Amino acid sequence: MNIKTYIVDAFTTEAFKGNPAGVCLLEEPLADGQMQAIAAELNLSETAFLRQQPEQVDKFDIRFFTPTVEMAFCGHATLASAKVVLDKIGLSRVTFRTHQNLVLQATKEKDNILMQFPLYGYQPLPHQPLVSEALGLPSTNHFYFAEEIQMLLLEVPDKATLLQITPDFPRLVKALDTVNGLAVTTKSEDQEYDFYTRCFWPWVGINEDPVTGSAHSALARFWADRLQKTELKAFQLSARGGFLHLKLKNDNILEVRSQAQIVLEGTLFLT
Repeated sequence: MNIKTYIVDAFTTEAFKGNPAGVCLLEEPLADGQMQAIAAELNLSETAFLRQQPEQVDKFDIRFFTPTVEMAFCGHATLASAKVVLDKIGLSRVTFRTHQNLVLQATKEKDNILMQFPLYGYQPLPHQPLVSEALGLPSTNHFYFAEEIQMLLLEVPDKATLLQITPDFPRLVKALDTVNGLAVTTKSEDQEYDFYTRCFWPWVGINEDPVTGSAHSALARFWADRLQKTELKAFQLSARGGFLHLKLKNDNILEVRSQAQIVLEGTLFLT
């Protein structure tokens, strides 16, 4: 079996920035184990597997795999998949349906891609001292939890604090074993962005994710509540970095605008 395969840098205008994702266009179904093995082989934070729905040129089933586990939703792999479908197949709009029947839409807008993501809530949590210690941070009570994506959220006082975090990842995993990831975030003090974030996902095999679209499905509401804004500009402060323009449409839908760059196109051979 030959599988058309791409590597796409998402949430960036430049190659080798943003978050790289694999995108595999399937002409026939693959077993879960085969998709997991391909994701491990590509060894990117996520690989998306797309299969066109019967007689529906603009509708695809989509599944997301890290090198170690399947994920219910991945924002940057959705953007990467949209980039491939819109550019290579030549559509102006595409709809993806996840394995859990979540519907994700993407539309081409000149250089940007506009996506509709779910908008998630969050709840305050008691202090997590072991997590703070694993991050090398002083004691803080600003912890929250986004249940839909099983993500811990931590607010820190400023950009300098955010940049200085050097997690002890084994200790972090042991500190809290009931989550998929951790987003550490702070308000921006400049005019270019509203907030900054770094995301750590060692629980699913990714120590620091370059740009995490799914995390912003909860971060958008978090910062909208604090800043009293429905349109926000976000930047993820990883080594590669990436941007997201966010708009809360209603209580359930988040619009995300960004860009992506295809950096590799080839064929994967399964024997």
